[in-house]
Amino acid sequence: MGQFIAAGVNRACVLREDQWAYRIPFAIQWVWPIPIAIGVALAPESPWWHVRRGDKAGARAALLRLTSPGRAVNFNPDETIAMIEHTNEMEKNMKEGTRWRDLFKGSDLRRTEIVCFAWIAQTICGTNIMGYLYVVSQH
Repeated sequence: MGQFIAAGVNRACVLREDQWAYRIPFAIQWVWPIPIAIGVALAPESPWWHVRRGDKAGARAALLRLTSPGRAVNFNPDETIAMIEHTNEMEKNMKEGTRWRDLFKGSDLRRTEIVCFAWIAQTICGTNIMGYLYVVSQH
C-alpha cells in the first residue's frame, strides 16, 4: 500500500516546475507518524509478551481483548496460554548455547547466505529507484 501511495504522490508531483515538486513528497512522509503513534498507543500488548514476563493474568486479558467473544465457540484462553507457555519453553531450550557466530557455520551459513542474497537482490534490481524512472523518461 505504501508503494502505491508513493507512486501516486510521485506521479502527481513529477510535472511540477516549482519548489513543491520535491517539498510535497517530503511533507507527506511526515503525516504517517501520527496515525501510527495512535495505533501503537491503542494496540493491545501481545499475550506472548505477557507470558515471557510471567504475567498470566495480563496474557489472559490481552488474549480476550484480541479475540471476538461471539465467534470463537470453542475458544479456551487458558489452553491457549498453556500452548504459548509450552512454545516459549521450547524456544528457550532451542536457543540455549547458540551464539551469533553460529550463523556463519554449517547449515546455518547456507541459510544466512540465502537471506542476505534475497535481501540484496531487491536493491540490485533497482526497486528503490523505480519511482524515478518516470521522472527520467519525462525529461
